[in-house]
Amino acid sequence: IRECAKMTGVHYIRANRKSNPTMYEKGSSFEFGKGNIIRKGSDVLLISMGEMLWTAYHAAETLEAEGISVEVIDMFTLKPFDAGLVRQEAEGKKLVVTFENHSIIGGLGSSVAEVLAEEGAGVPLRRIGAKDVFGQVGAYSYLCEVFGLTEKNVVAVIMDGLK
Repeated sequence: IRECAKMTGVHYIRANRKSNPTMYEKGSSFEFGKGNIIRKGSDVLLISMGEMLWTAYHAAETLEAEGISVEVIDMFTLKPFDAGLVRQEAEGKKLVVTFENHSIIGGLGSSVAEVLAEEGAGVPLRRIGAKDVFGQVGAYSYLCEVFGLTEKNVVAVIMDGLK
């Protein structure tokens, strides 16, 4: 928000109204339009953002216990989009997965799909988020279950994608 206040033009910020677990230390810096590598890994690239990042990180830890090395990127800005980081980190991976609290159409999943398709990366992609359906109203935990925004689902999608 502070960075947007310094810039001219229209900005769209999507944030949770409730508190989220802390992923960064106080005073951490962010470069507008650049993703952050939260966890290095060699088998799978898991790209997430916002309130789903905590769940993505813990899914990576769960998979590490199963012998699957998962890199986690926080892609906290979609425009400008850090296509260079996606290209660089997808190289050599067996699978790329996006995980967002948003429609898989027109958001993070679409942006990553475009980069991978245009680059001919040849890496399979799985997108986790709301499918092309109407939204629902309910408690946060209920909606996460309905839309598959859980650690259990992330682990299952990655395991299936590696088959």
